[in-house]
Amino acid sequence: MATLLYIFPHPDDESFGPAPAIARQRREGHAVHLLTLTRGEATHQRHRYGYSKPEMGRVRLAEMQCVAQVLGLSSLEVLDFPDGGLAELDPRHLEAVVQQAIVRHRPEVVVTYPVHGVSGHPDHLVTHAVVKRVFCAMRGPQVPYLRRLAFLTLPEGLPNKPPHLRTSPQTAIDVCVRFSEADRQRAEAALACYQTYQAVIDAQQPLRLVAGGVCFELFQERFDPPLEDLTAQLPGIENPAHNALIT
Repeated sequence: MATLLYIFPHPDDESFGPAPAIARQRREGHAVHLLTLTRGEATHQRHRYGYSKPEMGRVRLAEMQCVAQVLGLSSLEVLDFPDGGLAELDPRHLEAVVQQAIVRHRPEVVVTYPVHGVSGHPDHLVTHAVVKRVFCAMRGPQVPYLRRLAFLTLPEGLPNKPPHLRTSPQTAIDVCVRFSEADRQRAEAALACYQTYQAVIDAQQPLRLVAGGVCFELFQERFDPPLEDLTAQLPGIENPAHNALIT
C-alpha cells in the first residue's frame, strides 16, 4: 500500500473531480492525506447566506470535516492562508508548510493542480508552483519515499465542459483512474457535504466531467497508454524519471 498527499488551495477542490479516485484509493487500502491551504472564505457564495468572511471560513471548515469522514481520509489539515491572496504571500511561507506536510506524511505520491490550474484561479496557479518547487527540492536519495508528483487535470474533448475550465491534451495524460459505482456514490456524498455550494454543484455537475476516469499528468514521466492507478510503476530513487524524461 502507498501513501498519497493531495495539496489544494480551497475547500471542495478535493471533491470537484478527484473524489472518486480518492474513494477508490481508500477502498484499496492506501493512505490518503489532504492539505488545504485556505478555508475558502472569500467565495461569493457567502453573500447568498449573508456570511462574513470569518463566518464563511468556519462553515467551510465544518463542511470539509464532513468530507473527511465521508471519504475516510487518513488525515485532513486545513490552513488559514488568505483565500484569493496566495499570490501576494512570500512563497517561502507556503513552501515551508508544504515541506512540513511531506515530511510528516512521507507520501510516495503528491497530487496538486497542473500549470494551468484547471479553472485558472490564481490560487491554483500559485499552489502548482509551490508544490512543484518543494517536490523538486526534496526528491532524491535523502528522501527515498517521495516518488511521484501528479497533476489533477481534465482531458481535452470533454462534451459540455464549462467554458472557463482548461484541459490537457490527450498526449499529456499519464494516468486515468477508473472507479466503481460505489466510489462514485461516495464522491457524490462528499459533494453533498458542501451545503453552501449546492447551487454551484447543481449547475456544474462536476462528477460528470470525470465519468470516464479521473485524469492526471505526471511530472517528468510519460505513459502511453495511461496508467490506471496513481501508485502503479512508481519511479525508482536512482532513476526518478525513468519513463521518457523530458528535460
